[in-house]
Amino acid sequence: MKKSVGLMGMIGGGLCLSLEIYMLRVLQGLDKAAGSWLNSAWRYAGSGPCLAALILTALIIIASSAIFAVGKDE
Repeated sequence: MKKSVGLMGMIGGGLCLSLEIYMLRVLQGLDKAAGSWLNSAWRYAGSGPCLAALILTALIIIASSAIFAVGKDE
């Protein structure tokens, strides 16, 4: 049971991370429409809320990987 929870956490975390990375481009597009923007979409990742979301997602993926590695399938 723990292995499946870890696997679901890794899959969910990966999907969330891919959405967050895609949304960095959306944020850049919205800023371009407003008239001022950063050159690289990755610079938006350094802002407070984006950075917190990326770190939280990375921690979920790491914790899920640990659960998957040590979990026993029943």
